[in-house]
Formats: sequence, C-alpha cells, structure tokens
Amino acid sequence: MEASLKWLAARPRLQVTLTALYYLALIAVLLLMYGRGNFETPEFVYQEF
Repeated sequence: MEASLKWLAARPRLQVTLTALYYLALIAVLLLMYGRGNFETPEFVYQEF
C-alpha cells in the first residue's frame, strides 16, 4: 500500500485526475438517485415528538 501511495504521489497530474474522477462519480450517483425529481425527505425525519 505504501509503495503505491509513493508511486501516486510522484505523479501529481494522475492524482488530480483520479480525484476528479472520484468526485464526478459521486455526482453521477447523486444524479441517478435524485435526478427524477424525488427530493422528498423520508417520513421518519419529521415525526411528531
């Protein structure tokens, strides 16, 4: 693991590219989950106390 981190640290452009791909994948997952306009919160959040 440490050797791969050193290898990645030696290539900053690849590190930035992989980080950007990671965040783009997160955005894509959020769009797939909520892209249909389903922005309703679950009912258990607003239970009466």
